[in-house]
Amino acid sequence: MRLPDPITFILLVSCVLFLGCSSESKSEKSTNEVILGKVELANGWARPAAKGQTSSIYLVITNGTASRDTLLGASSPISDVVELHQSIQHDDGTISMEQAGNQVIAAGEKLNLEPGGYHLMLKNINRELTVGDSLSVTLNFARVGSKTITVLTKTQQN
Repeated sequence: MRLPDPITFILLVSCVLFLGCSSESKSEKSTNEVILGKVELANGWARPAAKGQTSSIYLVITNGTASRDTLLGASSPISDVVELHQSIQHDDGTISMEQAGNQVIAAGEKLNLEPGGYHLMLKNINRELTVGDSLSVTLNFARVGSKTITVLTKTQQN
């Protein structure tokens, strides 16, 4: 009986190892996808703004799952760009905003998006937002995926 040449043998062993590893990671991923509890979005509202301007969305994100999750980003049909920002008060009393990046929310904890803190910035909105208008925003999380909330436009939280 003739043995395969060394290159064929190495390719064959590599394929077997690759297939073994890939099926193992698939089963591991499916166990990680079991999510107990839910992430809730509540008390959402947005500031009025003219078309082409910037608006802010505020809400409370509650991680009611058994594991931490990460807010990765957001999107809305009203704006091409939605960014998570944070207001920062400096020692000289001035306040500035900067992009906040991904935010980890521990199991059982809340992330408050509120004036003077974290908030979603809608840049260059495609229609005017007046008091009483509604709009939707979708938040993207690492574990639970996408969650959408519809918020009303208000001058302040009631």
